[in-house]
Amino acid sequence: MKLFYYFLSLILISTLYNCGENELPQISQSTDIIEKNEELIEIDSIQLQIDELAKRIITNRNVEKKLSEYGDVNTERVVVIYTKHGRMKFRLYTNTPLHRANFIMLSKLKFYDNTLFYRIIDNFMIQGGNSDDEQMGIKFSSIGRYRIPNEINRNNIHKKGAIAMAVPTEEQDFGKKSSAINFYIVEGRKINVSYFSKKRNDGKKYTESQKKIYTTVGGAPHLDRDYTVFGEMISGFGTLDKISRTKVDKYNWPKQEVKIDSIRAY
Repeated sequence: MKLFYYFLSLILISTLYNCGENELPQISQSTDIIEKNEELIEIDSIQLQIDELAKRIITNRNVEKKLSEYGDVNTERVVVIYTKHGRMKFRLYTNTPLHRANFIMLSKLKFYDNTLFYRIIDNFMIQGGNSDDEQMGIKFSSIGRYRIPNEINRNNIHKKGAIAMAVPTEEQDFGKKSSAINFYIVEGRKINVSYFSKKRNDGKKYTESQKKIYTTVGGAPHLDRDYTVFGEMISGFGTLDKISRTKVDKYNWPKQEVKIDSIRAY
């Protein structure tokens, strides 16, 4: 009988031991599942953040949709550029809605604050929004990487005080899409009437009113039909003239910084 109980005890101990061994992996599997679930939740959270960021980022594929939607809500048509030389006030055109919306958006994001007019050519134009600057590149990347479809309009000419967007070199002969951030303001000079009487090979035609503006006020007519003019100066011509007189090096870079303190939309 004692021998029977002895063997029975061994069987029970063996059974309990084996149960313990079988239970341990089960507990480990539960821990693995919890850890995997936590990883999945974390991945889902990151994906949500990426998806949310993707909704905000502007690309060449969604640029028209994004800027159109922004323009529908943000209807400002006036911007003021503040500098130490004074301020320049512009009225933006309604017939260039994508360019208007883009410039209003950048102004509201304070994108141009403490940036430079980095290229200045007297009697021609002043240019801002240098995309070669590292900080500008970082700021622009947070908005997106895109070009604005051209909205060239024969009624929008490069008269003195016109504001337009630059066109990257690779777009000159293909689409003439605008840079999203590089803009320029025309100073120009008075154009001799003979410029408009010559036989033209570029197909450009001017109304009598436009000819009068160029011959009495001035501008840069050779840029017409190649760049999108999206607004015109309504005050601050003296400031434009002061900035245009800035001394520059052989590359037209100002020898002393000409800072844009801020650009605001109203």
